[in-house]
Amino acid sequence: MPKRTHEEALQTKKQIMDAAVTLFSSKGYEKTSLSDVARAAGVTRGAIYWHFENKGELLIELLQAIAKDKNLVEPLLDSAKESEFDPLGCIRKWLYAHGTNEANLLFVSEIAKIGSSALLEIIGEEELHYRMHELVRNRVYYLKEGIKNAIRRRQLPADVDVELAAEAINLMLVGYVLAVRKDKAFWTLNRYYRLVDACLISLVSIKRDMNSY
Repeated sequence: MPKRTHEEALQTKKQIMDAAVTLFSSKGYEKTSLSDVARAAGVTRGAIYWHFENKGELLIELLQAIAKDKNLVEPLLDSAKESEFDPLGCIRKWLYAHGTNEANLLFVSEIAKIGSSALLEIIGEEELHYRMHELVRNRVYYLKEGIKNAIRRRQLPADVDVELAAEAINLMLVGYVLAVRKDKAFWTLNRYYRLVDACLISLVSIKRDMNSY
């Protein structure tokens, strides 16, 4: 049997992920088995295990791939690079990307709701819960690194509380996503941009508590 090329392996992985999105969205995460995914993708279970250790890892990679496709990842990573001259601008760009209609449609989608349920530990196994929390921890980590960069570039004052500022942005974003799910029509792009700008402007007032040092 000829060895599969890298392109063929990537195509198989894409078929699996496409099938998983459809099945998770229609049947739910817990009612979908890897055998179901294999049949829908037209591959063997062995092919799935070649790419994914288990169903939880498949869901994690799906969520990461979808977020990257919607540009909900790269600008934040850019903000943390020491060579970046406008880290605060990168954070703004990253936040703005969450306000597009395409992103809003993602937030109200079944696959995003499944991700939220796994994060809240309503569905899935312990390992999946850990991986979901790890995604959030990574987001806050890169926010902190981006804010540190903004301080180095003198876009923010040196006495900004980095951890609290990162959590403020993270909580604003989480609240926005929940609000979109409740009433997507209310959140016009302009309204959301104003919210983001107000949040970023307010970072200068989040000072370190010198009494804690």
